Amino acid sequence: MQGLLSQLVQSILDAPGEFVTIAMSDPLSAVLIVVGALLVGVASAVFGYLSLGAVVSLFMRPGSGRSPPRAER
Repeated sequence: MQGLLSQLVQSILDAPGEFVTIAMSDPLSAVLIVVGALLVGVASAVFGYLSLGAVVSLFMRPGSGRSPPRAER
């Protein structure tokens, strides 16, 4: 188990260098890495925003910040 954990940590530390090596090998590879990073970054930001909104709504009083419903005529 210790060997597996040390290999995992080592591969995480080596990953940025590998990404740079792959990105420098071909312009298309660099574009694909940037597009992938943007997609993951935007998806993570949206998920984080929605999660933060859900946590904040747990602690808000019901009806706070909302206007009363309109009476229909």
